[in-house]
Amino acid sequence: MTVLAVVITLVVFGLLGASIWYVAYRLRILLGIDKRWLLRTGIAVAVVGAGGCMLGTAKSADAAIGLLNVLGGYAFIFYVFLFLTLLCFHVIQRKWSIPPVWSFAAVLVPALALTGAGAWWANVLTVKETEIRLPQLEREVTVMQISDVHLGHHRGRAFLARIVEETNRRKPDLVLITGDLIDSRAALAPGVLDPLAGLAAPAYFVGGNHEKYVNEQQAFELIARQGVRVLQNEVVETHGIQLVGLDYMNADEDTFDMHPSDNKRTIKSVLAGVSLKSDMPSALIHHSPMGTRYVAARGVDLMITGHTHAGQVFPATLFAGLLFPFNRGLYREGATAVFVSQGAGTFITRVRLGTSNEINLLRLKPGK
Repeated sequence: MTVLAVVITLVVFGLLGASIWYVAYRLRILLGIDKRWLLRTGIAVAVVGAGGCMLGTAKSADAAIGLLNVLGGYAFIFYVFLFLTLLCFHVIQRKWSIPPVWSFAAVLVPALALTGAGAWWANVLTVKETEIRLPQLEREVTVMQISDVHLGHHRGRAFLARIVEETNRRKPDLVLITGDLIDSRAALAPGVLDPLAGLAAPAYFVGGNHEKYVNEQQAFELIARQGVRVLQNEVVETHGIQLVGLDYMNADEDTFDMHPSDNKRTIKSVLAGVSLKSDMPSALIHHSPMGTRYVAARGVDLMITGHTHAGQVFPATLFAGLLFPFNRGLYREGATAVFVSQGAGTFITRVRLGTSNEINLLRLKPGK
């Protein structure tokens, strides 16, 4: 896993360096700039600065630093779209000759438009309904899954209150919050998590990797104060279902994970010690769709997860399925149904393109 992590890091930085060289090369041709090293240096500083604003400010509770986080995310995504439009226009220019002034506009306008569209779409919240059949379920149970809200610099109390309002409007029997509810220390400020107390249905929570990054114990305590039950490797019975809630952990000791946990326990080891009734349906909540084969081998009927954001923004959406075979929506692992939410919020950059902010109304019905 360590070797893979190093290789992936080197590949990412290599591609970033190559993109900086290419963007500088193409802009120099389009704009007629002679000082190539100055242009390359300026682009490199801008890109590294935007990346630093995104990653280096993520945990801060300061509002001004949070603004840098958001602006840095917009700037970085604009750069990604600029790189892609330059590539596309390069192909077009091989067939048609276009004046330099128009050429620059043909590159700049689409990049700005895509960034703006992604920023706008990131503010839209959808409620997606999915029907799932569970054997041995005696009556229909409606579950609202809330995942990956990422409260902090991108979202605050008002967004959480909106989610609670949309949830209560659907009158679910249960609410399951599958991690990454918070994204920075700003979410731990007084009052930010208060809307959770307004949930009309019983609510259960499991932690994600971002709670670990910020302050897992404090986050759990604040969430529990709002009447939400935090499940940590335990089983509860509710509405005729055995609900298994797992801490954020790796699948096993060997499987590669882009966001590895420092938890010494694994899904494989924890499930080996979980006792489940054979005559009652079971559902398991874990932040990420890792370890599905162990969940299926344990005989769990349904696994409910998030984490992937389905790639969140193009072109990451093209690669999300490679990193996560179970990426968005409903899948099967043997006899186990696996549901993956795209998440209600955004991380790193407040942009969505090719995916949607969603909370998920799961209609669990009796039958195979």
